Amino acid sequence: MITSAFISVLRRRYHDLPVKHEDIRTGDGSSTIYKTKFAPIKEGSFKLYINNALQAASGYSIDLDTGDLVLQSATSAVIKPQYQEVKFRDQHWLETIQSSVDSLGDQFYKSVVGDPTAMTLSANIQAYNCPSTCIRLTEVLQSDNHTTSGSWTKLSINKRYDRRSNKLIIGGKPTTANYLLISYLRRITRPTAVTDVLDVENNWLELLELKSGANFHRSMASKIALQGNATVEEGHLSMAHLRILANDNESMYENLKKTLKPVMPASEIPYYINGGGYIF
Repeated sequence: MITSAFISVLRRRYHDLPVKHEDIRTGDGSSTIYKTKFAPIKEGSFKLYINNALQAASGYSIDLDTGDLVLQSATSAVIKPQYQEVKFRDQHWLETIQSSVDSLGDQFYKSVVGDPTAMTLSANIQAYNCPSTCIRLTEVLQSDNHTTSGSWTKLSINKRYDRRSNKLIIGGKPTTANYLLISYLRRITRPTAVTDVLDVENNWLELLELKSGANFHRSMASKIALQGNATVEEGHLSMAHLRILANDNESMYENLKKTLKPVMPASEIPYYINGGGYIF
Protein backbone atom coordinates (compact mmCIF):
# COMPACT_ATOMS: atom_id res chain seq x y z
CA MET A 1 0.00 0.00 0.00
CA ILE A 2 1.20 3.51 -0.79
CA THR A 3 1.83 5.51 2.38
CA SER A 4 -0.49 8.32 1.25
CA ALA A 5 -3.34 5.80 0.86
CA PHE A 6 -2.60 4.42 4.33
CA ILE A 7 -2.75 7.96 5.73
CA SER A 8 -6.24 8.27 4.23
CA VAL A 9 -7.19 5.05 6.06
CA LEU A 10 -5.86 6.50 9.33
CA ARG A 11 -7.74 9.77 8.79
CA ARG A 12 -11.03 7.90 8.39
CA ARG A 13 -10.40 5.59 11.34
CA TYR A 14 -9.39 8.35 13.74
CA HIS A 15 -11.79 11.06 12.56
CA ASP A 16 -9.24 13.37 10.98
CA LEU A 17 -10.99 13.96 7.67
CA PRO A 18 -10.06 17.33 6.09
CA VAL A 19 -12.58 20.15 6.59
CA LYS A 20 -12.78 22.83 3.90
CA HIS A 21 -12.66 26.49 4.92
CA GLU A 22 -12.72 29.84 3.17
CA ASP A 23 -11.74 32.96 5.10
CA ILE A 24 -12.71 36.38 3.76
CA ARG A 25 -11.20 39.62 4.98
CA THR A 26 -10.19 42.99 3.60
CA GLY A 27 -6.59 44.13 3.76
CA ASP A 28 -5.83 47.40 5.54
CA GLY A 29 -3.23 48.53 3.00
CA SER A 30 -0.33 48.31 5.45
CA SER A 31 -0.31 44.86 7.07
CA THR A 32 1.34 41.87 5.40
CA ILE A 33 0.77 39.36 8.22
CA TYR A 34 -2.52 37.52 8.63
CA LYS A 35 -3.70 34.29 10.18
CA THR A 36 -6.17 31.69 8.99
CA LYS A 37 -9.10 30.94 11.30
CA PHE A 38 -8.20 27.27 11.49
CA ALA A 39 -5.01 25.19 11.52
CA PRO A 40 -3.16 22.88 10.92
CA ILE A 41 -3.63 22.97 7.15
CA LYS A 42 -3.36 19.91 4.95
CA GLU A 43 -0.43 19.89 2.53
CA GLY A 44 -1.38 20.90 -1.02
CA SER A 45 -4.80 22.30 -0.05
CA PHE A 46 -3.97 25.98 0.48
CA LYS A 47 -4.94 28.54 -2.16
CA LEU A 48 -4.90 32.30 -1.83
CA TYR A 49 -7.17 34.63 -3.78
CA ILE A 50 -6.84 38.42 -3.75
CA ASN A 51 -9.77 40.20 -5.42
CA ASN A 52 -10.77 36.71 -6.68
CA ALA A 53 -7.45 36.29 -8.52
CA LEU A 54 -5.50 33.15 -7.62
CA GLN A 55 -2.06 34.11 -6.30
CA ALA A 56 1.19 32.37 -7.17
CA ALA A 57 2.86 30.62 -4.25
CA SER A 58 5.85 32.93 -4.67
CA GLY A 59 3.70 35.88 -3.61
CA TYR A 60 3.17 34.69 -0.04
CA SER A 61 4.25 32.19 2.60
CA ILE A 62 1.99 30.05 4.75
CA ASP A 63 2.87 28.13 7.93
CA LEU A 64 0.79 24.97 7.65
CA ASP A 65 1.05 24.25 11.38
CA THR A 66 -0.04 27.65 12.68
CA GLY A 67 -1.91 29.17 9.74
CA ASP A 68 0.34 32.25 9.74
CA LEU A 69 0.07 33.93 6.32
CA VAL A 70 2.67 36.47 5.19
CA LEU A 71 2.05 38.43 2.01
CA GLN A 72 4.92 39.68 -0.09
CA SER A 73 3.33 43.13 -0.18
CA ALA A 74 0.48 44.87 1.64
CA THR A 75 -2.93 45.22 0.00
CA SER A 76 -6.31 46.84 0.64
CA ALA A 77 -8.09 44.28 -1.53
CA VAL A 78 -10.23 41.33 -0.45
CA ILE A 79 -8.03 38.49 0.84
CA LYS A 80 -9.58 35.04 0.55
CA PRO A 81 -7.60 31.94 1.67
CA GLN A 82 -9.11 28.55 0.85
CA TYR A 83 -7.74 25.48 2.62
CA GLN A 84 -8.47 22.19 4.37
CA GLU A 85 -8.11 21.98 8.13
CA VAL A 86 -6.84 18.73 9.69
CA LYS A 87 -5.76 17.64 13.15
CA PHE A 88 -2.59 16.00 11.80
CA ARG A 89 -0.81 17.08 8.64
CA ASP A 90 0.40 14.39 6.23
CA GLN A 91 3.93 14.94 7.54
CA HIS A 92 2.77 14.24 11.09
CA TRP A 93 1.00 11.06 10.02
CA LEU A 94 4.15 10.02 8.14
CA GLU A 95 6.22 10.53 11.29
CA THR A 96 3.87 8.45 13.42
CA ILE A 97 3.87 5.69 10.78
CA GLN A 98 7.68 5.72 10.87
CA SER A 99 7.55 5.39 14.65
CA SER A 100 5.05 2.53 14.32
CA VAL A 101 7.31 0.67 11.88
CA ASP A 102 10.26 1.15 14.23
CA SER A 103 8.21 -0.29 17.11
CA LEU A 104 7.92 -3.63 15.28
CA GLY A 105 11.66 -4.07 15.83
CA ASP A 106 13.59 -7.08 14.54
CA GLN A 107 10.73 -9.42 15.47
CA PHE A 108 9.10 -8.54 12.15
CA TYR A 109 11.19 -8.91 9.01
CA LYS A 110 11.21 -9.52 5.26
CA SER A 111 13.20 -12.33 3.62
CA VAL A 112 15.89 -11.95 0.97
CA VAL A 113 16.56 -15.25 -0.81
CA GLY A 114 19.66 -15.86 -2.89
CA ASP A 115 21.14 -12.38 -3.34
CA PRO A 116 24.27 -12.70 -5.55
CA THR A 117 25.30 -9.06 -5.24
CA ALA A 118 25.36 -8.41 -1.49
CA MET A 119 28.70 -10.00 -0.55
CA THR A 120 31.87 -11.49 -2.02
CA LEU A 121 34.83 -13.31 -0.50
CA SER A 122 38.19 -11.60 -0.63
CA ALA A 123 41.64 -13.18 -0.43
CA ASN A 124 43.21 -13.17 3.04
CA ILE A 125 40.08 -11.78 4.75
CA GLN A 126 38.12 -13.61 7.46
CA ALA A 127 35.42 -11.13 8.60
CA TYR A 128 32.86 -9.67 6.18
CA ASN A 129 30.20 -7.03 6.70
CA CYS A 130 26.68 -8.25 5.94
CA PRO A 131 24.12 -5.88 4.35
CA SER A 132 23.22 -3.04 6.71
CA THR A 133 19.55 -4.13 6.73
CA CYS A 134 20.42 -7.71 7.69
CA ILE A 135 19.12 -8.91 11.06
CA ARG A 136 19.98 -12.58 10.58
CA LEU A 137 22.03 -14.45 8.01
CA THR A 138 20.36 -17.77 7.10
CA GLU A 139 22.42 -19.28 4.27
CA VAL A 140 25.74 -18.75 2.47
CA LEU A 141 26.68 -20.41 -0.82
CA GLN A 142 29.80 -20.01 -2.94
CA SER A 143 30.51 -20.39 -6.65
CA ASP A 144 32.24 -23.64 -7.56
CA ASN A 145 34.30 -21.99 -10.33
CA HIS A 146 34.83 -18.48 -8.89
CA THR A 147 32.44 -16.90 -11.42
CA THR A 148 28.78 -15.91 -11.27
CA SER A 149 28.01 -18.52 -13.94
CA GLY A 150 29.16 -21.40 -11.74
CA SER A 151 27.02 -23.66 -9.57
CA TRP A 152 26.29 -22.53 -6.02
CA THR A 153 27.52 -24.89 -3.33
CA LYS A 154 27.80 -24.73 0.46
CA LEU A 155 30.75 -22.78 1.75
CA SER A 156 33.25 -25.56 2.47
CA ILE A 157 34.81 -23.91 5.48
CA ASN A 158 33.68 -23.26 9.04
CA LYS A 159 31.69 -20.09 9.46
CA ARG A 160 29.54 -18.22 11.92
CA TYR A 161 27.31 -15.15 11.87
CA ASP A 162 27.97 -12.57 14.57
CA ARG A 163 24.66 -10.77 14.97
CA ARG A 164 25.96 -7.98 17.21
CA SER A 165 28.52 -6.84 14.66
CA ASN A 166 26.47 -8.09 11.67
CA LYS A 167 29.47 -9.91 10.24
CA LEU A 168 30.09 -13.25 8.56
CA ILE A 169 33.22 -14.80 10.02
CA ILE A 170 34.89 -17.73 8.30
CA GLY A 171 37.48 -20.18 9.58
CA GLY A 172 40.65 -19.31 7.78
CA LYS A 173 41.65 -16.82 5.11
CA PRO A 174 40.72 -17.65 1.48
CA THR A 175 43.61 -17.70 -0.93
CA THR A 176 41.45 -16.41 -3.79
CA ALA A 177 38.39 -14.21 -4.07
CA ASN A 178 35.01 -15.78 -4.77
CA TYR A 179 31.36 -14.90 -5.28
CA LEU A 180 28.73 -15.57 -2.63
CA LEU A 181 25.00 -16.16 -2.81
CA ILE A 182 23.41 -15.26 0.53
CA SER A 183 19.95 -15.47 2.04
CA TYR A 184 19.02 -13.38 5.06
CA LEU A 185 16.26 -11.71 7.03
CA ARG A 186 16.21 -7.98 6.54
CA ARG A 187 14.90 -5.15 8.64
CA ILE A 188 11.63 -3.52 7.54
CA THR A 189 12.29 -0.23 5.77
CA ARG A 190 10.47 2.79 7.18
CA PRO A 191 8.84 5.11 4.62
CA THR A 192 10.58 8.44 4.11
CA ALA A 193 7.87 10.08 1.97
CA VAL A 194 4.11 9.75 1.54
CA THR A 195 4.76 8.42 -1.97
CA ASP A 196 6.70 5.39 -0.66
CA VAL A 197 5.21 1.90 -0.66
CA LEU A 198 4.84 0.50 2.86
CA ASP A 199 7.34 -2.30 3.39
CA VAL A 200 5.03 -4.57 5.40
CA GLU A 201 2.82 -7.59 4.89
CA ASN A 202 -0.89 -6.85 4.43
CA ASN A 203 -1.81 -8.55 7.70
CA TRP A 204 0.60 -6.23 9.54
CA LEU A 205 -1.28 -3.08 8.50
CA GLU A 206 -3.66 -3.41 11.46
CA LEU A 207 -0.63 -3.24 13.76
CA LEU A 208 0.47 0.02 12.17
CA GLU A 209 -3.08 1.38 12.43
CA LEU A 210 -3.30 0.63 16.14
CA LYS A 211 0.16 2.00 16.98
CA SER A 212 -0.35 5.10 14.84
CA GLY A 213 -3.69 5.68 16.57
CA ALA A 214 -2.05 5.48 19.99
CA ASN A 215 0.56 8.04 18.92
CA PHE A 216 -2.14 10.28 17.42
CA HIS A 217 -4.29 10.29 20.55
CA ARG A 218 -1.31 11.04 22.79
CA SER A 219 -0.30 13.92 20.54
CA MET A 220 -3.83 15.35 20.65
CA ALA A 221 -3.86 15.06 24.45
CA SER A 222 -0.58 16.99 24.67
CA LYS A 223 -1.91 19.64 22.30
CA ILE A 224 -5.04 20.17 24.41
CA ALA A 225 -2.90 20.47 27.53
CA LEU A 226 -1.03 23.37 25.93
CA GLN A 227 -4.11 25.24 24.70
CA GLY A 228 -4.42 28.45 26.65
CA ASN A 229 -8.02 29.01 25.60
CA ALA A 230 -9.30 25.70 27.00
CA THR A 231 -10.81 25.65 30.47
CA VAL A 232 -9.20 23.43 33.08
CA GLU A 233 -12.24 21.16 33.17
CA GLU A 234 -12.46 20.83 29.39
CA GLY A 235 -8.74 20.26 29.07
CA HIS A 236 -8.54 17.60 31.75
CA LEU A 237 -11.60 15.73 30.52
CA SER A 238 -10.34 15.76 26.94
CA MET A 239 -6.85 14.71 27.94
CA ALA A 240 -8.15 11.87 30.08
CA HIS A 241 -10.40 10.60 27.30
CA LEU A 242 -7.64 10.77 24.68
CA ARG A 243 -5.15 9.03 26.94
CA ILE A 244 -7.64 6.23 27.57
CA LEU A 245 -8.03 5.82 23.81
CA ALA A 246 -4.25 5.82 23.39
CA ASN A 247 -3.82 3.17 26.09
CA ASP A 248 -6.58 1.02 24.56
CA ASN A 249 -4.87 1.20 21.17
CA GLU A 250 -1.53 0.34 22.75
CA SER A 251 -2.99 -2.70 24.52
CA MET A 252 -4.64 -4.00 21.34
CA TYR A 253 -1.39 -3.41 19.46
CA GLU A 254 0.70 -5.43 21.94
CA ASN A 255 -1.78 -8.33 21.94
CA LEU A 256 -1.99 -8.44 18.14
CA LYS A 257 1.79 -8.14 17.85
CA LYS A 258 2.22 -11.36 19.84
CA THR A 259 -0.24 -13.12 17.53
CA LEU A 260 1.23 -11.93 14.24
CA LYS A 261 4.94 -12.14 15.11
CA PRO A 262 6.50 -14.38 12.44
CA VAL A 263 8.44 -17.48 13.42
CA MET A 264 12.14 -17.24 12.73
CA PRO A 265 13.10 -19.76 10.00
CA ALA A 266 15.75 -22.39 10.53
CA SER A 267 19.29 -21.28 9.86
CA GLU A 268 22.20 -23.38 8.61
CA ILE A 269 24.64 -20.99 10.30
CA PRO A 270 26.70 -21.79 12.27
CA TYR A 271 27.88 -25.29 11.54
CA TYR A 272 31.18 -27.09 11.86
CA ILE A 273 33.23 -29.09 9.38
CA ASN A 274 36.12 -31.19 10.65
CA GLY A 275 39.24 -29.69 9.16
CA GLY A 276 37.25 -26.77 7.83
CA GLY A 277 39.39 -24.15 9.51
CA TYR A 278 39.29 -22.32 12.82
CA ILE A 279 36.85 -19.66 13.93
CA PHE A 280 38.19 -16.78 15.97
